[in-house]
Amino acid sequence: MPASTARARDPLAAEQVPIERAGPGKQVVPVHEVPAPAPADGPEATGPASPAEPTPAERSGEVRNSEGTARPQAAAWRHRLAVDGTRAGRWVVTVAPQLFLAGTLLAVAIGAVLRFATPSHLWLDESLTVGIASRSVPDLLQALRHDGSPPLYYLLLHGWITLFGDGDIAVRSLSGVLSLATLPLAWLAGRFVGRAAASLGNGGPTTEHRVGLAALLLFACSPYAIRYGSETRMYSLVVLLVLVFGFAIVRALDRSSLPRLALLTLATAALVYTHYWTFLLVFTVAAFLLVQARRRRTYQRPALRAFGAMAASAVLFAPWMPVFLFQMLHTGTPWAPRVQAQVLLDTVFDWAGPQSTGALLGIILLGGALIGLTARPLGRELHVKISGRSPGRYLAAIWLVPLLLAYFVNMFGGSAYAERYTGIALPACLLLASLGIAQVPVHRAFAAVLVAASVSGLLGGYQLARTERTQAGEIADRIARIARPGDVVAYCPDQLGPAVHRAIVRRGDIDVREIVYADETGPALVDWVDYADRMKRANGTAFAAEVNELAGPDHAVLLVRADGYRFLEGACAVLSDQLAALRDRALQVEKRNLYEGASLERFSTLR
Repeated sequence: MPASTARARDPLAAEQVPIERAGPGKQVVPVHEVPAPAPADGPEATGPASPAEPTPAERSGEVRNSEGTARPQAAAWRHRLAVDGTRAGRWVVTVAPQLFLAGTLLAVAIGAVLRFATPSHLWLDESLTVGIASRSVPDLLQALRHDGSPPLYYLLLHGWITLFGDGDIAVRSLSGVLSLATLPLAWLAGRFVGRAAASLGNGGPTTEHRVGLAALLLFACSPYAIRYGSETRMYSLVVLLVLVFGFAIVRALDRSSLPRLALLTLATAALVYTHYWTFLLVFTVAAFLLVQARRRRTYQRPALRAFGAMAASAVLFAPWMPVFLFQMLHTGTPWAPRVQAQVLLDTVFDWAGPQSTGALLGIILLGGALIGLTARPLGRELHVKISGRSPGRYLAAIWLVPLLLAYFVNMFGGSAYAERYTGIALPACLLLASLGIAQVPVHRAFAAVLVAASVSGLLGGYQLARTERTQAGEIADRIARIARPGDVVAYCPDQLGPAVHRAIVRRGDIDVREIVYADETGPALVDWVDYADRMKRANGTAFAAEVNELAGPDHAVLLVRADGYRFLEGACAVLSDQLAALRDRALQVEKRNLYEGASLERFSTLR
């Protein structure tokens, strides 16, 4: 049979055009026996056209070649396997994006649930926050004068408590809602960064989509975001406002209209009214605007207008300025130790969660940030520029400069460098890492890195969300079982008071009197005004005599105690020993290795 007739009858004949092999003894080989080139990596890759159904000859085990002669049955089976493999490959290409989308939605959903799933009791800072926010607005502002914080989050929580109550789940849910609100902004910010990189020649046509996806997953699965999305503190609000502030800056630089400049002023004021570390970010951005205005004449007017809008936030901050100055002179962070320079690297791994999972995520974040700073894709390779590329250089500066400033303030100014404060730099770091991950030229490698980052982040976030942070609930339960009406509960140091006091009050079935070491305001709050001096002046022996006299001969003393707090030296141990000299001592709750561990000792009635 002529070859043309065979091709007309056999639907597979289009793949059987003969090819001559070079060299002596030329052979005619059907195309279907020549391996097809592997499809390129990337979302745009598609498989070959779908083959038709096998012919009756093939089903019978006999397939003819282009010259009309029959091929052996083994060759037919090889052809059948090739056809099946082609179909399977096309199915994988078709289904893979759907699986990836489903995995993305699942990761975001798990991250969202974890922000509301912590079973822990409220620890010191949370209990203080709720104690302050539960007061009337004038009392709230007065309490903040002794606490050392700005008022925005407390006012928001005050309104939230009015609507939903002050239960543990209710007060924490505000931070969870604020943390969830960062996710669409993170996705938009990622797309903006990707679009900027592509417009500057430092990205490809899919960079915008990739960076947006990576940013969404990194923010949703961030152990830091999950931990502080489940805590009654202002750090989720800080991360949200940093993103809002970033969008306000970009829009004001793009067009200096009055509404956009006003939005920048409001965003700046909201930042500094939320946490004082945000001043470090504001100063960094302001210095950048001044430098750009000097270096780039065409950029001078919008940069100076944006700087002016940020400076105008001082007018909004002016009513709080007297309180701010008092706090700077008298409160501070007396509990904070000095840190070493390696804390800048440690911060990234702190963001990444517990060591069991955080090591992998920390390496991904640092590696992604390095690629985002220096590299752009060139085919299937990365072209590296050591001096950095835009917009990676700007993100790196907004990430690192505020932390450097915080380090120097800690070293020379005595302020705290705490991992929870570093949320001011988290968005820039995650966006830079997202840019770097998106620059990975091989699509499968890009997907694999995102899967590893998401899984390790969620595992770390789960550990942080589900871990008990304080022994306050355990101690309150034990006090309820052993205390008699009129017994005295003493706290040393005073920082153990708010969490245990809240747990006692919420039980509603414990009738005890409470007294706090070196603090006459009671156990509900901690007075941070001149804290170090007050603790150094206090005396464990004198406080033991006061507690013993308050209890009298008919009531027991229950001492909530933890050693190792700054400025107390061995005062709490002295207090315990002095009481033991007067009463029988029995350990009721042993201190555990928690974020806020404490023991409970019972001293019986006088011997």
